Amino acid sequence: MRRIDCHMHHWTLAMERHYGLWMSPELKRLYGDYGPRDAKPLIAQKGVEAAVLVAAANSIHETGYLMGIADSQDYVRGVVAWIDMLAPNAADDIRYWSRFRKLKGFRPYLQDLPEDDWVLKPELKPAIEAMIESSLSFDILIKTRHIAPAVEFVKRNPDLMVVVDHMAKPEIRNSAFEPWRREMEAFRALKHVHCKISGIVTEDGDGWTLERIRPYVDAVIDIFGPDRLMFGSDWPVVNLVADYSRWIDTVDALLGNLTRADQQKIWADNGEHFYRI
Repeated sequence: MRRIDCHMHHWTLAMERHYGLWMSPELKRLYGDYGPRDAKPLIAQKGVEAAVLVAAANSIHETGYLMGIADSQDYVRGVVAWIDMLAPNAADDIRYWSRFRKLKGFRPYLQDLPEDDWVLKPELKPAIEAMIESSLSFDILIKTRHIAPAVEFVKRNPDLMVVVDHMAKPEIRNSAFEPWRREMEAFRALKHVHCKISGIVTEDGDGWTLERIRPYVDAVIDIFGPDRLMFGSDWPVVNLVADYSRWIDTVDALLGNLTRADQQKIWADNGEHFYRI
């Protein structure tokens, strides 16, 4: 089974101030450098042939840092970066970055913004149009309270390729299947929207189990179908409650009832198509 990791992070403490939204010494398992030297043995051990790096900071400095890694590492097939989408020159900046072959899309930090409906700001229109024009995708990082505005956003932008990161982060530790499941249902008819099976064990916490997260994965399989799902590790964030190998083994078990062809779509084919890699 071919595997592509569509959601991996690399960062360095040399850029610590740019990770101010979340980085602190208290996060002992994450407070350090994570890059190619650490990632290569992990992906080789589990037969993962390539990865997409995703921004972990709301800084253009990190965009340049990630693109530098991508240019020097064959296993990095794409980068989903951050850019100030409300800046007066956002459209020009997007067109500039789109010239880099491995730049695949952008991701604003919606989950940490004070306005749940930030994504509906009319001022975003020039940036969105430039992304569509440049064939770039939009990673949408949301929680349950953001789903309704996100749905309206993707309805307004049918030509924009969108993927929901981390299954919209359901509050599994609080057994909050509803209203998450009901809100996610709205994505069923929006065929240009994909979803990543990633980042959910951290939403359950240290006591997570396969059976506790299974209903949530079954729900996105039902809503999106095997043609609109992709695998992501959320490494190294996954290290807070598990590790790279254990998460892959867990996804193997969660997809076990699907045909081998459908599993292959989720493990690699859909990600390759969505991110053009």
